[in-house]
Amino acid sequence: MSTSSVEPSVSNDYPPAPWTLRGQMYLSVWMVPAERVRFELDPAFELFTLAGRACVITCFVDYQQGSVLTYGELFGGISVKTRGSGRLGMTVTHMWVDSERSLRGGRALWGMPKVMARFELDHQPPGGGAFAGSSWDTQGKLLARVRFEPLAALPPSVRIPIGLPNLQMLNGRVHAPKDSDLRFSPRLLQGADWFIPTDSPLASLGVAEARPWVSAQVRDFEWTLPAAMPVD
Repeated sequence: MSTSSVEPSVSNDYPPAPWTLRGQMYLSVWMVPAERVRFELDPAFELFTLAGRACVITCFVDYQQGSVLTYGELFGGISVKTRGSGRLGMTVTHMWVDSERSLRGGRALWGMPKVMARFELDHQPPGGGAFAGSSWDTQGKLLARVRFEPLAALPPSVRIPIGLPNLQMLNGRVHAPKDSDLRFSPRLLQGADWFIPTDSPLASLGVAEARPWVSAQVRDFEWTLPAAMPVD
């Protein structure tokens, strides 16, 4: 188990894009009735729904050895389309990290709404689980806690390259990473048991006191994240 504390500010530098990132990701997808969503989107976006439901993603990430920076992360995002062009994607609405260099770089390079937090990440929790993670804000308030249980795995040799349709506001315009490339060995998981307090910022996405639609581990990923470019 790894336990993090808030990293002290030591400099104002951060790595330039592209960032090479490696590690483990544990995510859940939620289909949330639109009326449960209380988060106020930037005017450049409008909520995208199917059959009256928005797609929400919540995720713990452990960026490990081989990454440009090593740190823990928790984020939430929701399905949107851009006003005018109608481009579809996901926008990250909340993101916490335990590295100030990651915070500064994420905000400056991609418009990610990073703030500082503390993490406990356990990839071999007691009882045979696949993962257990918790995160607290800088005042010690719980943001989210989750435990994943294994269901099935594909062979480790399987590697799946995908692009990420991430849309963020940066310098007053909608941006997206150009040709982002994520490669990983997938492992399906069941029984992702999330606890998201009703006073957690993530609750504004409608996921408190609800269960995810599907959950998965993005195992041993390799991610090349280039600089963001304007898309509209």
